[in-house]
Amino acid sequence: MDIFIEKLVKKQRTSKDTLKALGLILASLVIVFFIIPLIPFVKGFLIFFIVAIPFFAYYVIKSQNIEYEYAYTNGELDVDRIVAESRRKRLLSVDCKDFEIVAKVSSDKYSDEYRKIPNKVEAVSSMASPDVYFAVFENGGKRTILYFEPNDKMIEAMWKYIPRKFFK
Repeated sequence: MDIFIEKLVKKQRTSKDTLKALGLILASLVIVFFIIPLIPFVKGFLIFFIVAIPFFAYYVIKSQNIEYEYAYTNGELDVDRIVAESRRKRLLSVDCKDFEIVAKVSSDKYSDEYRKIPNKVEAVSSMASPDVYFAVFENGGKRTILYFEPNDKMIEAMWKYIPRKFFK
Protein backbone atom coordinates (compact mmCIF):
# COMPACT_ATOMS: atom_id res chain seq x y z
CA MET A 1 0.00 0.00 0.00
CA ASP A 2 1.37 3.39 -1.02
CA ILE A 3 1.66 6.12 1.56
CA PHE A 4 1.11 9.65 0.27
CA ILE A 5 0.86 12.66 2.57
CA GLU A 6 1.19 16.29 1.61
CA LYS A 7 1.09 19.58 3.45
CA LEU A 8 1.10 23.18 2.29
CA VAL A 9 2.69 25.85 4.50
CA LYS A 10 2.35 29.56 3.78
CA LYS A 11 5.36 31.69 4.71
CA GLN A 12 4.40 34.46 7.10
CA ARG A 13 5.12 37.99 5.99
CA THR A 14 7.63 39.73 8.20
CA SER A 15 7.93 43.42 8.94
CA LYS A 16 10.97 43.40 6.65
CA ASP A 17 8.78 42.15 3.76
CA THR A 18 6.23 44.89 4.45
CA LEU A 19 8.93 47.56 4.51
CA LYS A 20 10.32 46.27 1.19
CA ALA A 21 6.85 46.47 -0.37
CA LEU A 22 6.24 50.00 0.93
CA GLY A 23 9.69 51.10 -0.24
CA LEU A 24 9.08 49.65 -3.69
CA ILE A 25 5.71 51.41 -3.99
CA LEU A 26 7.21 54.71 -2.84
CA ALA A 27 10.17 54.34 -5.22
CA SER A 28 7.90 53.58 -8.18
CA LEU A 29 5.74 56.65 -7.42
CA VAL A 30 8.82 58.88 -7.16
CA ILE A 31 10.22 57.53 -10.43
CA VAL A 32 6.95 57.86 -12.36
CA PHE A 33 5.88 61.29 -11.13
CA PHE A 34 9.12 63.11 -10.30
CA ILE A 35 12.11 61.62 -12.13
CA ILE A 36 10.70 60.56 -15.53
CA PRO A 37 9.04 63.96 -16.27
CA LEU A 38 12.45 65.63 -15.80
CA ILE A 39 14.17 63.52 -18.47
CA PRO A 40 13.44 65.16 -21.86
CA PHE A 41 13.84 62.18 -24.21
CA VAL A 42 11.69 59.92 -21.98
CA LYS A 43 8.64 62.24 -21.82
CA GLY A 44 7.26 60.65 -24.99
CA PHE A 45 7.12 57.30 -23.22
CA LEU A 46 5.51 58.65 -20.03
CA ILE A 47 2.33 56.58 -20.40
CA PHE A 48 4.41 53.43 -20.90
CA PHE A 49 6.34 54.10 -17.69
CA ILE A 50 3.17 55.02 -15.77
CA VAL A 51 1.88 51.53 -16.58
CA ALA A 52 5.13 49.51 -16.59
CA ILE A 53 6.72 50.63 -13.32
CA PRO A 54 3.68 50.01 -11.07
CA PHE A 55 3.14 46.68 -12.85
CA PHE A 56 6.74 45.72 -12.09
CA ALA A 57 6.26 46.77 -8.44
CA TYR A 58 3.07 44.68 -8.23
CA TYR A 59 4.90 41.67 -9.72
CA VAL A 60 7.76 41.94 -7.21
CA ILE A 61 5.38 42.37 -4.25
CA LYS A 62 3.25 39.42 -5.40
CA SER A 63 6.45 37.34 -5.65
CA GLN A 64 6.87 37.72 -1.89
CA ASN A 65 3.86 35.41 -1.41
CA ILE A 66 5.65 32.12 -0.82
CA GLU A 67 4.27 28.70 0.09
CA TYR A 68 6.09 25.45 0.72
CA GLU A 69 4.65 22.06 -0.15
CA TYR A 70 5.87 18.86 1.44
CA ALA A 71 4.99 15.60 -0.26
CA TYR A 72 5.86 12.39 1.57
CA THR A 73 5.57 9.28 -0.60
CA ASN A 74 6.75 5.87 0.61
CA GLY A 75 9.75 7.24 2.50
CA GLU A 76 10.61 9.93 -0.05
CA LEU A 77 10.22 13.58 0.98
CA ASP A 78 9.84 16.24 -1.72
CA VAL A 79 9.90 19.92 -0.79
CA ASP A 80 8.70 22.52 -3.31
CA ARG A 81 8.59 26.31 -3.12
CA ILE A 82 5.54 27.93 -4.72
CA VAL A 83 5.88 31.63 -5.53
CA ALA A 84 2.80 33.81 -6.07
CA GLU A 85 0.63 30.67 -6.28
CA SER A 86 1.88 30.08 -9.82
CA ARG A 87 5.59 29.24 -10.08
CA ARG A 88 6.79 26.00 -8.50
CA LYS A 89 10.40 25.01 -7.88
CA ARG A 90 11.61 21.74 -6.38
CA LEU A 91 13.93 22.59 -3.49
CA LEU A 92 14.88 19.02 -2.71
CA SER A 93 13.90 15.40 -2.95
CA VAL A 94 15.40 13.04 -0.38
CA ASP A 95 14.89 9.49 0.83
CA CYS A 96 14.19 9.64 4.56
CA LYS A 97 16.62 6.74 5.14
CA ASP A 98 19.35 9.25 4.25
CA PHE A 99 18.41 11.42 7.23
CA GLU A 100 20.98 11.46 9.99
CA ILE A 101 18.44 12.82 12.49
CA VAL A 102 14.94 14.32 12.54
CA ALA A 103 13.73 16.19 15.63
CA LYS A 104 11.98 19.34 16.79
CA VAL A 105 14.04 22.50 16.77
CA SER A 106 12.80 23.16 20.31
CA SER A 107 14.19 19.81 21.55
CA ASP A 108 17.56 19.17 23.19
CA LYS A 109 18.61 17.22 20.06
CA TYR A 110 19.03 20.53 18.20
CA SER A 111 22.61 21.22 19.25
CA ASP A 112 25.29 23.61 18.02
CA GLU A 113 26.59 20.84 15.78
CA TYR A 114 23.39 21.15 13.74
CA ARG A 115 22.91 24.92 14.11
CA LYS A 116 26.28 25.54 12.45
CA ILE A 117 25.60 23.54 9.28
CA PRO A 118 26.09 26.09 6.47
CA ASN A 119 23.71 24.57 3.90
CA LYS A 120 20.19 25.35 5.11
CA VAL A 121 16.79 24.87 3.52
CA GLU A 122 14.19 26.84 5.47
CA ALA A 123 10.79 25.65 4.23
CA VAL A 124 8.72 26.94 7.15
CA SER A 125 6.04 29.53 7.84
CA SER A 126 8.32 31.08 10.47
CA MET A 127 11.35 29.82 12.36
CA ALA A 128 9.56 30.98 15.52
CA SER A 129 6.77 28.44 14.98
CA PRO A 130 6.60 25.76 17.71
CA ASP A 131 6.05 23.02 15.08
CA VAL A 132 9.39 23.36 13.27
CA TYR A 133 11.40 20.16 12.82
CA PHE A 134 14.89 19.80 11.41
CA ALA A 135 16.39 16.99 9.35
CA VAL A 136 20.09 16.55 8.59
CA PHE A 137 21.27 14.73 5.46
CA GLU A 138 23.86 14.71 2.67
CA ASN A 139 22.78 16.64 -0.42
CA GLY A 140 25.17 16.73 -3.35
CA GLY A 141 28.06 15.75 -1.10
CA LYS A 142 27.33 18.57 1.35
CA ARG A 143 25.81 18.21 4.78
CA THR A 144 22.46 19.99 4.69
CA ILE A 145 19.83 20.87 7.28
CA LEU A 146 16.16 21.10 6.34
CA TYR A 147 13.72 23.04 8.50
CA PHE A 148 10.11 22.02 7.89
CA GLU A 149 6.70 21.77 9.58
CA PRO A 150 5.25 18.29 9.06
CA ASN A 151 1.69 17.48 10.10
CA ASP A 152 0.83 14.66 12.54
CA LYS A 153 0.23 12.09 9.76
CA MET A 154 3.61 12.85 8.22
CA ILE A 155 5.32 12.63 11.61
CA GLU A 156 3.78 9.20 12.24
CA ALA A 157 4.65 7.91 8.76
CA MET A 158 8.24 9.12 8.99
CA TRP A 159 8.63 7.73 12.51
CA LYS A 160 7.46 4.31 11.29
CA TYR A 161 9.91 4.49 8.38
CA ILE A 162 12.97 5.66 10.38
CA PRO A 163 12.20 5.06 14.09
CA ARG A 164 15.84 5.19 15.27
CA LYS A 165 16.52 8.53 13.57
CA PHE A 166 13.22 10.30 14.29
CA PHE A 167 12.71 11.98 17.66
CA LYS A 168 9.16 13.19 18.27
